[in-house]
Amino acid sequence: MRSVEEWGAAGEHPSWGRRFYDGLALLLLMWPATGGMWLMGSTRAWGYAPGLVLSFSGSLLVLLRPTLFRDAPRGRAPAGFWALAALTVFVAASLRWSVAPYAARWEALRWACLLAAAWSWTQMGGVGHRWRWLLGVLLLAVALNSLYALILEVNGSRQVLWAARPEQYGMRASGTYLCPNHFANMIAMLVPLAVALVFLPEAGFPLRLMAAYFLAVSVPVLYLTQSRSGWLGMMGGLGVAGLLLAWRKSRAWFLGALVALPLLAAVVGGVAWKALPAVRERFGAVLADPEKAGGIRMAMWRDAPAMFRDRPVLGFGGGSYVWAYPPYQRHVREHLNFDFPHNEYLQVLLEYGAAGLALALAGLAACAWGIARGVLFARSRAGAFLLAGAGGGLAASLIHALFDFNFHIFPNPHALVWIGGVAWSVWFMLEKGPEPSPPPWRRIRRLAAPLCAAACGLGAWLALSGGVSYAWNLKAELARERMDWDGAEIGYAKAIRWDGGNWRPHLGWGNLQTAKARWLRDPDAAAEREGRRRLAAEAAEHFRNALERNACDMAAVFGLARADNARGDPEGALEHFRRAAAYQRRHVFYREQLGIQLRQMGRDREALEVFRQNAEEGVASEISALNIRALERKLAKEAAAAPAP
Repeated sequence: MRSVEEWGAAGEHPSWGRRFYDGLALLLLMWPATGGMWLMGSTRAWGYAPGLVLSFSGSLLVLLRPTLFRDAPRGRAPAGFWALAALTVFVAASLRWSVAPYAARWEALRWACLLAAAWSWTQMGGVGHRWRWLLGVLLLAVALNSLYALILEVNGSRQVLWAARPEQYGMRASGTYLCPNHFANMIAMLVPLAVALVFLPEAGFPLRLMAAYFLAVSVPVLYLTQSRSGWLGMMGGLGVAGLLLAWRKSRAWFLGALVALPLLAAVVGGVAWKALPAVRERFGAVLADPEKAGGIRMAMWRDAPAMFRDRPVLGFGGGSYVWAYPPYQRHVREHLNFDFPHNEYLQVLLEYGAAGLALALAGLAACAWGIARGVLFARSRAGAFLLAGAGGGLAASLIHALFDFNFHIFPNPHALVWIGGVAWSVWFMLEKGPEPSPPPWRRIRRLAAPLCAAACGLGAWLALSGGVSYAWNLKAELARERMDWDGAEIGYAKAIRWDGGNWRPHLGWGNLQTAKARWLRDPDAAAEREGRRRLAAEAAEHFRNALERNACDMAAVFGLARADNARGDPEGALEHFRRAAAYQRRHVFYREQLGIQLRQMGRDREALEVFRQNAEEGVASEISALNIRALERKLAKEAAAAPAP
């Protein structure tokens, strides 16, 4: 059986042009998990939109290889790929029934980008010595991020690049991520692979040294993140990788590992409990009060059954949780916006229904089964060890996903498909070699490759247009804050031109026109009233445009209420205030604005009931308390002054 290097040398040496082509494709594919990681985890559009554009472009180049190079080997799909492809199609189809179509479009782009990247890494990662430096680059990138985290720890700084880490995380290490849990997931999924490489002679001395360096630098940082889910993920990932390799050796080894690994985990856990203060503090909090230690997780999970009952089969659509959740919020007391329920399986169930969850579980099961069979029956040690490391990384991420939303953190799943795709590519090359396509498949491939490449091109364009729209809208918002109203209008107009589905520029433009109406002054009282009505009408039109694109954004409904008041239509404003307060039941501001509107309209008894209900349900500030006292005194005086019947 030939080695990977022998397979690479068996064919014609590639030209410099082809090497440049492949190198460019790989550099583009690398960006989300490397450069994107340094953009504060790419949790916002300014971070993940460039990553989508670059990754889609890299996949486009990979998909065009069979068209440009006749000797390109037959395409190879990793285990579970087609089930996950069906899920991606389902995610894209959810735009038709999503309560927030624009958010669903971004989700579909992220799913499609991951699917294309998984295919691309599997085609490109196993040629010659390439897999060694590809894995080395990823380990080095995360190790450098860990060094940055150590520098911040030594200096006692919460500063992450140009922003401060939220106070709630204290001094928990997070590297270039704002949330320590997300960085912990990135490290935890790479630890099983790094351990496998250390014990793999075929990896070569430089890569084995890089893996050892990664472990020496990043494992202490994983401890400093104080992420319980990260620690559990690392232990689970190492256990899965160990079981796979033991199973490969013999059944006796597998049974022995099945007994020994839990005992070893218990011993390691006991030593960590005794020796490591952060372990005692973090897990001690769970033992003392699980509800408090979990934050808002358990409260959000209790609200989930009501959401599922309303849309059990298809769900609310991709990216819709933050918009669909407010009417169902009962157990969570805060009135913040919650983007994620901190459980990926639950989020898939709510956003894509039972059908989407079934597809996701089928894809994961097929992938896990394929990895297990690949490790068990691999004739080469390199392919088996790499697949075991990738399987451990997958297990670490799936464990972490029970308590967090790590698959929504853009660089992390891209790192997972990076190591998984490279592992599968090496396994294919070692087991089957660079198989040429039979003549019928060549014709099919030449037809399918441009179509799939065109789909990647469309994805790159949608991500680019959405990202530019986001940038112009952000620029317009900053201009509005400094009262540069002309500059704000220019920015909003450009944002809308770049992406007509983006509702945020319409929302911002409506707020701008409302502010203009409020501040309009004219010596002619009639002209002033007419000018205000005109500006308020323009604002209302923008708010309606925003609601056409996202009917769940109550900020636009609130804006309509303000515009109606500016136009002299208090009854219309009252209906909008009622809608916003009813939809976001825990939103203190909307609830109190409803009472204020009633009071301004002279409907004091109704206003008093609203403020009292706010206080009874714990959705009240000092404004409600002041209004209750003032209205009670006023109504008491009116009752005392009224003549007896």
